[in-house]
Amino acid sequence: MRYFFVVNPNARNGLTGRIWPRIESQIKSRITDYNFRLTTRPLEAIEIAREATQEGYDIVVSVGGDGTNNEALNGILSLKDKITNLPALGFIPQGTGGDFRRTVGLTPDIEKSIEILKSCKRRRIDVGLIRYLDREKVERERYFLNICSFGISGLVDYYVNHTTKIFGGKVTFLIGTIRGIFNYRNIPADITVDGRNMGRFNITLVAVANGRYFGGSMMVAPEAEIDDGLFDIVVMKDISRLRFIRDGSKIYKGQHIIPPNVFVIRGKELAVQDGGLYIDLDGEDVGTTPATFKIIEKAIDIIVA
Repeated sequence: MRYFFVVNPNARNGLTGRIWPRIESQIKSRITDYNFRLTTRPLEAIEIAREATQEGYDIVVSVGGDGTNNEALNGILSLKDKITNLPALGFIPQGTGGDFRRTVGLTPDIEKSIEILKSCKRRRIDVGLIRYLDREKVERERYFLNICSFGISGLVDYYVNHTTKIFGGKVTFLIGTIRGIFNYRNIPADITVDGRNMGRFNITLVAVANGRYFGGSMMVAPEAEIDDGLFDIVVMKDISRLRFIRDGSKIYKGQHIIPPNVFVIRGKELAVQDGGLYIDLDGEDVGTTPATFKIIEKAIDIIVA
């Protein structure tokens, strides 16, 4: 097996870059055929993963957080129409939030992560595809591995990604969430799922979930499965600041699905035509609605325990 490691040295507030020589030493002692490259700018991991795919590596490994995972995914799938046997996506989790690794039962322990990579145990999973507007109002298209959402979560991501992450995932996201609560206003929007208009809601948050966790271990979609061919679409509407603060801890336990203000719709496609809602894409703030979301079934193999 040939491995290529896509390393984000800025992950964990720069700690990953500082300990990369130690990580590589552990890789070298267990894996003989490998190569790696460190990213130097945002979105470069997409290019690196694409090049590794073109060069025929068997496993492309994301060394970073949910954002690095997303970029590696997009690099691999950018060639899905040109290359029959795409590499599997592997992980050495090094992120602030670590939400996708929770869904699939991976570990932040480096030595154990390398052993998992050596085992080459594969699981074929679905991914999401979103079309949206970036900050310059240009239409973009990206795949997402875990969860894409809009509303207060996009604003929280903006705050999280523009502040230090030195205190770790939970504290960083908690601070971002508090700032989001006090600065977000519910926005009315029409939601269409699989061609059916579900109604016009005052959106607090809509999570289009392939995985279960987001926001640094919040179990927003407690029954989501990454290989069932469906999104779990969690709609939170008309949530006041007071209720968000009072009931906020429930989302960490997956106990927040309480109709009529919070409910789940399962479907393959979602569209929101209204504009101005901030989007969270696998933990990154990337732009705004209007947007469309589509499930891509059995899109990629990942390496699991």
